[in-house]
Amino acid sequence: MNHRGFSLVEVTLALGVASICLVAIFGLLPAGLQTNQDAIQQAASADILGHVIADLQATPVTTPPGGTIASPQFAIEIPANPVSGVTISTLFFTGEGQFTTSANSESRYRLTIFFLPNTGSRAATLAHLKMTWPAAASPVNASSAEMFLALDRN
Repeated sequence: MNHRGFSLVEVTLALGVASICLVAIFGLLPAGLQTNQDAIQQAASADILGHVIADLQATPVTTPPGGTIASPQFAIEIPANPVSGVTISTLFFTGEGQFTTSANSESRYRLTIFFLPNTGSRAATLAHLKMTWPAAASPVNASSAEMFLALDRN
């Protein structure tokens, strides 16, 4: 007799192989979701850093040049040239990009701006920007993105 179809053993083996593949795929889902979440947070932090840098660069030169001034959008205090010691400013941002000067329950990102010392009244104002998240975590243990900026304030 010539029978067409699959035997019970073949069907069982096919179901076993399919179930092993599904278990492997479901095991990779948490890692993929975490990677996606990390990429979203890195993109948001880079976007916020870009806005802060644009704000610092758009700050008008003082009269006389090199004086202390606050940036127009985020009110970041840019120290007078020459900067004699490290000056630190901290801002907190929500997931939507709203900022405050103190942490609250909606704060997701912490931006710390270090204005570094320089010499000479004609030297560039140097800024080191460090964005960390989550905002409530210690900056040492948090995820971070950093940028360096030299401003011509003269």
